[in-house]
Amino acid sequence: MYVDKMMSLKIETDVTILGAGPSGACAALSLLNNSTLNITLVEQSDFSQQRVGEHVSDSLFNFLDFLNIEPESLGEGCFIPTYGSTAYWGSNRPGFRNSVFTTQESTYQLNRELFDLGLIETAVERGARVLPRTHCLATNQLPDGTWQLILSHPHQGEFEIHSRFIVDATGRKASITRGIGGLSDKTDDLMGVGRFFQLAKGHKKTQEYIIESCEHGWWYGALLPNHTYVVTFYSDVDIIAKLRLNQQEGWNKLLSESKHIKHCVNNCKVTAPHPWSRPAFSQITMADNVNNFLAIGDAACAFDPISSMGIGFAFSSACHGANAIIAQLNPNNSDPKSNQAIKQYNLDLKSQFDNYRLLKQKFYQQELRWPQAPFWQRRAFNSSDVEELALDNSMT
Repeated sequence: MYVDKMMSLKIETDVTILGAGPSGACAALSLLNNSTLNITLVEQSDFSQQRVGEHVSDSLFNFLDFLNIEPESLGEGCFIPTYGSTAYWGSNRPGFRNSVFTTQESTYQLNRELFDLGLIETAVERGARVLPRTHCLATNQLPDGTWQLILSHPHQGEFEIHSRFIVDATGRKASITRGIGGLSDKTDDLMGVGRFFQLAKGHKKTQEYIIESCEHGWWYGALLPNHTYVVTFYSDVDIIAKLRLNQQEGWNKLLSESKHIKHCVNNCKVTAPHPWSRPAFSQITMADNVNNFLAIGDAACAFDPISSMGIGFAFSSACHGANAIIAQLNPNNSDPKSNQAIKQYNLDLKSQFDNYRLLKQKFYQQELRWPQAPFWQRRAFNSSDVEELALDNSMT
């Protein structure tokens, strides 16, 4: 149930998931489907924020099947077929681009509004308690390993949750993990700065997505629902600041200098006066010495958008994390402080992130046209890095 009026000043629950995006909702659904645990989702937003579309492979339908969700139940137009992609990467000649980790030919652009709300509504229907517009002010682990959470709601004020287990699904900021002393390994400062365009009447729509690299980073363009097109430029924070790409004059100037992607939005009207920005850095965040806790989705591992791993990893980490939680809270577990399943989950995260770093580096190495540009210098192939990562993997 959605709870906008707190039933009491204290809520007792088995698992509290902080963050109700795709990873948080997926974890809740997996727990509800495979256990009798009581699940509470805490979300600081009211679910009305405009979401950037996301490109996914058809492997997503395997996860939906695992969660007992019919794709049609998420709404008509939730999955927009994309019939290939065009990439100007390493050359001015167009080429077909596979994502870093997948070569499936069937791909889709998500209607994130329908997708995200459909997941959370399904979780509610199956018994999850959802607390929107609620901020977590403090997390305190009690001597018995359980958690006391102090939260705040704009109308109800402060209240408390007592939970056996907590899950960080707060995205790249990983606010819960950081708050309990977790450590982050951030490998770059990538940021996306973009604008939404309303396609003009009679505009030739393409259901391909396009990528175009340039001296200072790379462009991404894709068709979204409701005749909307998104164009995003990805670069490092300092480069974006230097070129004033968070301002419409600087952003428009760089777009006009592109060779290909500018033609996707010819004569199209922008939907807002200023560009928006989203963090896009790669990072692994760990708190593997804390009992009755784990992180999922971007709060655990955040990936470069070039990898097309966002939603897929959100789902896979949520499902595997849910299995580890069920094993941890199993009433037949004679040692409540034993967390072998959680330890293995965290080891798997580290291994996956190390493999991702190797493949991402090799992918960026394909672009050699601007060897002196800071953006590409920072992503230049370094054999010592590869050897170090390969050694780390062999020892785990």
